[in-house]
Amino acid sequence: MFKRILVEDWASVLQIGSFLILFTVFLVSAVRAIRLRPEERKRLAALPLDPSEPDR
Repeated sequence: MFKRILVEDWASVLQIGSFLILFTVFLVSAVRAIRLRPEERKRLAALPLDPSEPDR
């Protein structure tokens, strides 16, 4: 019986930990994107999406 409780608790810890890691990565990415300088935003917005297209 105790083995089942420990396994279920461990699964909960993994789920919560995974969510916290994902949320932290998202939050850091969002903060970095918000803090970009306008020149850097324009440069990144102008990057080509398809590498097979010739440079213009």
